Amino acid sequence: MWWYCFVYNHLIFSLISLTKSKQIPLIGLFTRDNPEDNYINNSSSSFLIFDYAIKHLKAIKTIHTELVIQRYEQDIPCDMAIATKMVFDMIHQTPKPLAIFSGSCRKVASAIAETAGVYNMTT
Repeated sequence: MWWYCFVYNHLIFSLISLTKSKQIPLIGLFTRDNPEDNYINNSSSSFLIFDYAIKHLKAIKTIHTELVIQRYEQDIPCDMAIATKMVFDMIHQTPKPLAIFSGSCRKVASAIAETAGVYNMTT
């Protein structure tokens, strides 16, 4: 009798683990000067960055579960204050992002790099 209980519980937990895949939230933060001209370039560059990250995550042999990658993309103006506020909002959202990819302008990149140490981020 206990054997059937063990097999039943094992099957239930296996089904639960199959339906609950691990989710890794990734965020792309890209600046734009002219939204009409740069939107296509920014979105295509962000897809290249995300696809590169996904390819390397799936190549890790110790990860045995299916990965669901959440992609969030933000196009922002090249303004240090707005970009810093958006980064802080991204850091505090749920689920917490594992990585924030940025192809931003110099002012925005330097502001993010200066505050990265406070939030234990690597730039």
